Amino acid sequence: MSAVLETGPRAMLRPLAVAAAALLFVAAASWAVWEWLPEAGWRTVSVALAIAAAAGLGYLAGRRNAAVLHRAILRALEGHLEPIAVPGPPADGSVIADYNVLARRLRSLIEEMESSQLAIIGERNRIDAILRGLPCVMLAVDSDVRVTSSNDRAEALFGLPVGDLRGMNLFDLLKLDREGRELLGTAFLHDQQVSHRDVVLGVAGERRHFTLSVTFFRPSPDATIPSAVVMLQDVTDHRRLQQLAHQSEKFVALGQLAGGIAHELNTPLGTILGYAGMLGSGGVSEAKRTQYAQAIQSEAQRCARIIDNLLAYARRERCAPESCNVGDVIREVVGTIRDCHSRRYHVPIEVDLRDAHVLGGPGQLDIVLGNLIMNAVQAASDAADPRVLVEARSEEASAIVTVTDNGPGIPAEVQGRVFDPFFSTKEPDQGTGLGLAISQSIVMGIGGTLHCDAAYRGGARFILKLPLAGAAARRGDCAVA
Repeated sequence: MSAVLETGPRAMLRPLAVAAAALLFVAAASWAVWEWLPEAGWRTVSVALAIAAAAGLGYLAGRRNAAVLHRAILRALEGHLEPIAVPGPPADGSVIADYNVLARRLRSLIEEMESSQLAIIGERNRIDAILRGLPCVMLAVDSDVRVTSSNDRAEALFGLPVGDLRGMNLFDLLKLDREGRELLGTAFLHDQQVSHRDVVLGVAGERRHFTLSVTFFRPSPDATIPSAVVMLQDVTDHRRLQQLAHQSEKFVALGQLAGGIAHELNTPLGTILGYAGMLGSGGVSEAKRTQYAQAIQSEAQRCARIIDNLLAYARRERCAPESCNVGDVIREVVGTIRDCHSRRYHVPIEVDLRDAHVLGGPGQLDIVLGNLIMNAVQAASDAADPRVLVEARSEEASAIVTVTDNGPGIPAEVQGRVFDPFFSTKEPDQGTGLGLAISQSIVMGIGGTLHCDAAYRGGARFILKLPLAGAAARRGDCAVA
């Protein structure tokens, strides 16, 4: 805005000259009247002349104010809202005073409008920067499904500058497959929101996978106003990584299955080799030979049972519930370990059993209990007074089996990893890290739990909780064979 409009001597020169001429004329007329008229006539004429002079001066002042106001209005039309400054304060209610009030208010209003306009421009630039920097393709389209704006990712994907993208038909731009075109067409036909739907686009001669999202605005009769925003996120590389990860998981599962079979067969095969060695050593009575042969046959059957259960676990076969007496399984496992490993480890195994009919087949629980008891025997073997205790009791609708040893225990920092596949606290040649992982999977499939008692001190204690067969049948539960 310019400074206040001034009315200086130069602007007042012409009105003052006219006023001076008028005063000279009045003075001359007054002298003539003084000379020729008597005193009474002179007074009458003097009053008339004074009135005429006052009227003339008022007229000249009005002309001056009108000229100043006219120039101020012309400058206002050019954008210069300036209050008018005249010698002395303008009278209240005069046109100049009213104009000055109007000019000040309009100037304040225009300044507020300019400030708001700058704020809007700044916000628009910020939003535009955000949209252009989005990690996905963004296309704004009007009611004629023509592109009105786009971001950098869109220009990079389609290889077109902003000017070429603007005005293109969305369906011509997006080379969608049939399903994608039907999805997009239905969305625009019914103003139906679309969120993260998978579509396939042809990009640079390559079929790539995208997720499509469409958001609609309030309909507008003006076709140039955006009516929807289309977002496309390229997920081709992510899908490839998912496929690779899925394939890798298959190989890992295959490796775990192979390792698990090898781990579980190691114990009964060792027993078979032990009995076979004793049979071949000679000097064995016929009764012992029969006993050893029966033990070899029993362990061979156990091998077959282990393989069947591991394969069934790997296949995740349909529900086929089994049940057994957990006390009988514990006695069989403890007897086998005593007969085959007592000479090597010299660890007594104590049992305190209460028979309970639980959910789970004997082949499944044989694997679980064999792992737990054998681990306890190995852990307690270095103790001064080695001891392993196996207890079983019923508690509400479950059977609780605890296996406790007085070995070195499990460090607190690794207790959370003992059930991880291939994790072991044993020496590399003594364990594969699959026994507890497989055992926990079997127990969870039955509907039970298996965990390490972190509060136990003086060794290690594992707690196995199995659902009772009768309670499970009443609930309608079933186990995976």
